[in-house]
Amino acid sequence: MSDDAPAHLPYGTEAITAWARHRRLNNQPRPEQGWFRSWEPLDTLVSPAYYFNACTVTLAPGTITVVEPWTEIIDTEPVDRALYAFVAHPGLRRRASLQAGGDHFMSRAAFIVDPPPPVVKLGDPVWDENVVTRASSPDEAQSAVSPSLRRLLQSWGFKGHIELRPGGAIVYAADLKPVPADYDRAIATAQQIVDKALRRS
Repeated sequence: MSDDAPAHLPYGTEAITAWARHRRLNNQPRPEQGWFRSWEPLDTLVSPAYYFNACTVTLAPGTITVVEPWTEIIDTEPVDRALYAFVAHPGLRRRASLQAGGDHFMSRAAFIVDPPPPVVKLGDPVWDENVVTRASSPDEAQSAVSPSLRRLLQSWGFKGHIELRPGGAIVYAADLKPVPADYDRAIATAQQIVDKALRRS
C-alpha cells in the first residue's frame, strides 16, 4: 500500500469478502494495483486513485475481475461508488469504446493526455443515436461491435461504458454498486457482453 492510500477499506468490504468466499472466488480486498494500471490509459473511463475488493472468476479461456474503482486519494468517501469488470480473453482482437446513456459518474471529463479514438458511426440509426462509438475507423468499429452485441445492449437499455481491446474488455454499468448482488450482476453482464462481442453476426 502506498503512503497516500486510504487507510481504511471501503464500507461493505466484509460482505463482499464473505460473498466471494461463498462463491469460491479469488478475493483481494487490497489487490495488486499494477495489474489494473497495466490496462490504463482507459479510453473514456476515469482511471481511479485506487482499486479495492477485486473478485476474480475464471471462465476458460478467460477471466473476469470485478473491482471497485476508488476515486478519492484521501480517507473520504467518493461522491458515488461504482464497479468495473475487467475481462481478459484471447478471442477479443479489435478495439472500440462504447458510451451509452450519456455521461456518468465514471465518465472521463477531460482528454488533455491520451485522447480517445475518434467518434465513428456504424450506420445503424438507432444505435448511432443512442451510443457514442469510438474507434480508429468505422471498419474497426464494425469488426469490434458485432450485431449480436448491439442487439444485446439495445435489449437491456444499457447505460455505461464498454471498452473493447485486443485481449480484453472493461465494462462499467452505471447502475451497479459495490454490493454482493451487483458483483454477481457485473460478472454476468461482462460474460454476456464478451460472448456477444465474439460472435460475428
